[in-house]
Amino acid sequence: MRGRVEMSTKMPQKHSLTTAAALAVVVCVCCVWRTTPSAQTTHPSDLQFIRSVRIGVLSLFHPKELLLCAADGSSLAIELNGQNRVVRSDAGAIAIRAADSAIEVQFPLDSAPISGTSLRIHSDSASFWLEVPGKLRRQYSGTLEIRARGQILEAIVGMPLEVAVASVVQAESPPGAGMEALKAQAVAARSFFVAKQSSHRDFDFCDTTHCQFLRSPPAFKSPAAEATRATTGLILTWRDADRELDRPLAAMYARSCGGRTRTLREIGVKSSGYPYYAVGCSYCRRHPEIWQRPIVPDAESDPQTERDRLAFNRIHGWGAIPSLTLAESGSTDSAHDRRPGGLAGRGIGHGIGMCQLGAADMARRGFGFAQILAHYYPNTRLETVSKSTP
Repeated sequence: MRGRVEMSTKMPQKHSLTTAAALAVVVCVCCVWRTTPSAQTTHPSDLQFIRSVRIGVLSLFHPKELLLCAADGSSLAIELNGQNRVVRSDAGAIAIRAADSAIEVQFPLDSAPISGTSLRIHSDSASFWLEVPGKLRRQYSGTLEIRARGQILEAIVGMPLEVAVASVVQAESPPGAGMEALKAQAVAARSFFVAKQSSHRDFDFCDTTHCQFLRSPPAFKSPAAEATRATTGLILTWRDADRELDRPLAAMYARSCGGRTRTLREIGVKSSGYPYYAVGCSYCRRHPEIWQRPIVPDAESDPQTERDRLAFNRIHGWGAIPSLTLAESGSTDSAHDRRPGGLAGRGIGHGIGMCQLGAADMARRGFGFAQILAHYYPNTRLETVSKSTP
């Protein structure tokens, strides 16, 4: 979300999970808020959605091989083909490879790999490293399942909700963001998880901007972890008048809005859910992120909706068109383009919901996290879904 969340009719970001005319008139809406942890608790039947989440990780790399090892000083109880193996951190890495919709697992010291359908770690407190050889290595805590989808490995980590929230806050927040901005990000991320509006089949969410960007969990005393603990159980809800009930908000957010956040209609998304409002952002009005790009020679037309923008960027690179706030740049620099001219815009991402740079600025100016959320998500309220950390 920036959010970066990839847009759908159900949810955000974001890329974050960014704006239209920067100086447009702000839509003013009355906000109703409960700003303390003593806020109303949701119905017990909703608690099943907040205990843990299953997240598909490292999928951006389409890995054909993964290396798995226990974190320092720990061991992993691994199930493969109905049999259990215990591997300590000093034993070395386990190599897992995709093999025609099955997996081949090479345990340390074994002379030959073992074939199977999936590898599992059932302990929700397991701590381990997953590595895409030569590309990326991340640490996780929780359960793990690895299986093959054709020639690609799919890794799913199950983790407590609050661990997932802290991981998102760490990965999503702008550098140097104050505690109140981090708290606002924690509430938005938790709300997105609890609303559980995801299009994935085999797991709840992914760790990319299609859902919410997620890396390794932060250290216990890190600002991201502290902000998560300070807001434990708090989410945003909105009143669904048609169904006459309060619903968790799958909160969308983006890096910067260019001066005004946008409505779903402005980016070409139809939705009968929460009506995201266009609100002013004083920071981005004063310090807009301006971008310019040459026109892609083989592009048939400029993207007019967020869906078009994401499709365009999949082909030409995720930074090809940073937002839909487009205008002809008038540039004649054709160093990377065979045609004169180009595109220009303000803001990074889809521009729906909370502007992360704007939230960080509000925190610097003394606003609390509830005030930040009230500004970017009008007509929502803070609710408590759990009174204790999972």
